Amino acid sequence: MRTNDIFRKITQAFPLDTAQIQALFALADIDLSDKEVANLLKTDYQPGFEAMPDYILIIFLNSLIERERGKKADVEVEVIEKHAKISNNDVLKKLRIAFVLHEQDLRDALKLVTIELTKSDLAALFRKAGHEHYKACDDELVLDFIEGIGKLLQQKRTGA
Repeated sequence: MRTNDIFRKITQAFPLDTAQIQALFALADIDLSDKEVANLLKTDYQPGFEAMPDYILIIFLNSLIERERGKKADVEVEVIEKHAKISNNDVLKKLRIAFVLHEQDLRDALKLVTIELTKSDLAALFRKAGHEHYKACDDELVLDFIEGIGKLLQQKRTGA
């Protein structure tokens, strides 16, 4: 999965405008111009498309956690190497942390996009890679998950 696709889906599902995206990156001392944000949000066939390195998506997700949950006191800043990689499972874990989502919240989010997972299948997505019951999250599922979480949070905000 391209990190740009995940980034674009997050900004659409939650929804985040350019100023909000810039504010999230600013939490990590990264200044992006309007044009740079626009280029990251483009698809690979659009002129000006700029591929987002994995470490930038990690920084974005960490900033989202910080915005939603607050900065942890007395915690050393996580140093993210430029060669760091992020899996679809890692994206799910970071979103789960950011929005304090429990098992039932995740199942409700998936139902909103017409997907049902058993408890064990859901738990397998959040296990460490290498665990005997670990299940890799495919590209379609991570995008559907993001959409479902966005819908769930919207419902919670509006009280629907």
